[in-house]
Parts: sequence; structure tokens; C-alpha cells
Amino acid sequence: MKLFMNEYKGYIFTYYAGLIITLTYCKLMNFIKASEIIYILLFNTFIVSGFIIYKYITTKRAYEVFEKGIENLDESLLDLGKSPIGKNVSNVLNQQYNQYRLEIQKQNKIHDDHLTFINHWIHQMKTPVSVINLLLQEYEGEEISSNIQQELDKIDKGLNMAMYFARLDQFQKDFSVEKVNLYNDVVELVNKERRLFIKNRIIPKVELDKDLVVYSDKKWLRFIIEQIIINGVKYSKDYGKYLTIKNREDDKYIIIEIIDEGIGISKKDIKRVFEPFFTGENGRNFGESTGMGLYIVKTVCDNLGHEVELKSKIEKGTQVSILFKK
Repeated sequence: MKLFMNEYKGYIFTYYAGLIITLTYCKLMNFIKASEIIYILLFNTFIVSGFIIYKYITTKRAYEVFEKGIENLDESLLDLGKSPIGKNVSNVLNQQYNQYRLEIQKQNKIHDDHLTFINHWIHQMKTPVSVINLLLQEYEGEEISSNIQQELDKIDKGLNMAMYFARLDQFQKDFSVEKVNLYNDVVELVNKERRLFIKNRIIPKVELDKDLVVYSDKKWLRFIIEQIIINGVKYSKDYGKYLTIKNREDDKYIIIEIIDEGIGISKKDIKRVFEPFFTGENGRNFGESTGMGLYIVKTVCDNLGHEVELKSKIEKGTQVSILFKK
């Protein structure tokens, strides 16, 4: 209403100014009587008021859009009435909507093609990694073989992280909730990462209940637990001896705790560890950190309806907890 009145007050003022000047001239020239002036003013006020009310009713929706704007693209398709301004605004908004829709479709196509390429490339790279692993078995025990194997493990972990990160955008199409025996999965992951434990001289302690079951996506859950284990081992070298994985419960949650005795995380970094590409002091000091591991962990937990918490003290270690609703 305010914008509408601001738009028309100039017209109203100009109309009445012209009317008063005309009536004054007519009175001075004795064309009309004084009593007729009041009648003419009242009659014209009635006509103008009717016109203003009509314009307000027919353009109300258009002016509401002008005042409040639109909050989403779907509002661009609103019917703004039959007035010329309403029709023109509707046409402009519809054209904008169609342009944005086409641009979004174009960008989605580019994005999907990019993800498809990344996924195909990752799978292609995994083939030579597997072949090299098989070839290295012939030289098992030799120092050069051990060094190559360590670098190969880094490549494999990097490829896995890239693959899961690429799948985050299509998470809703790529997960299935089921019963997961955490003890069995964690033991398999610890065995899978045995070379990492040995290299960093860390002893794993799995203190999970053997019949511990949670509802989650098995594939994604294994990935996030593996990421936490890798981080815990990597930042424990020369600082701690054990990496402990245990469970506990409270009234609302089944809680998995992964506890290392490593370098720890500074207070100023703790609030940012779940941000993408954030490496912090540890990442800069240790190197080879992408800053994506804990970001993916947090994003996956949010999508699965789990919670993740992190506590840490410098040179005491870090505890990462995954909370599953009962």
C-alpha cells in the first residue's frame, strides 16, 4: 500500500492542483457560482477515489511483489492480476524464470558430466593401483617394496576420498539404511589399515561389544570410521601408543568413541575442523592434509541423521564420537 500511494500521490496532487486552478479561474471569470465549486470538488473527489481504489485492487499483487520481492523461483509464476502492469511484470518474471531454469539445467548437466568423469577416472586409476599391489607381492619384504607400498596406500586413500566426496551431492540416491554390526566392521577396518598402524607404531585397541548393532548405511559408515582412524593414527606418530575404539550408551544414543593419544588440536582450530579444506596447524606441520576428511565425516553424519562430536587437548590426544539415535 505504501509503495502504491507513493506512486500515485504525485498524480493526485497534480490533478487537484489543476482542478483548483481551473475552478479559481472560472470563479474569477464568473463562469460558476461558489456553491458549485464545492459540488465539483466533491464529485471529482468521488471519481478520483473510485479510480484509485480500482487501480489498487487490480495492481495490488504486483505492488506486493515490488515491496516484498520474491523468495524463490516458483514465486516468479504467481498471477499478478489482469492490469497492464500486472501482466507485464508477470511476463518479465516468467521470462526470467525460464532463463534461470535453462541456466540451472545447463549447470546441472556440466556438474553431472564432471562427476561422471571423476568417478570414471577414479575407477580407472584403481585398476593400475591393484595391479601394482599384485606386482609388489613378488618383492614382499624388500625395503623398496615397502616404500612403494606406503606411497601406493596414500594414492588409494586419496582416490577413495575423492570418490566419496564426488558422491556427496547425490547422497540421497546412494545410501540404504540397514542393521550394521559395528564390531565386525571395525575389526575389518583395523586389519585393512594394519600397515598404517605398523608404520606409525600405533597399537589398535578394539573394545566394542561384539553384538553391537546400529542402523546406518554400511558403506558410508565404514568410510567415515576409516577416515577418523586414519587421522587418529597419522597424528599419533611419535606422540602416543594406542588408538582405542569403544562404545557406550546413554538414554538417547549409542555412542562410538575413537580415541587417540596424539598431538591434539589447538582450541582455535577445534571450531573449524569440520570446515572444508581447513587443515589447521597440524595439517601445516605434518603435511599431506587435504582438510576434507572431517568435513566429509560431518556431512555424511548429518545426512544419515547421526551426530559427531570432537574433543581434544594439545599433546594429550583427540576423541571423536559418533552418536547413533536409539
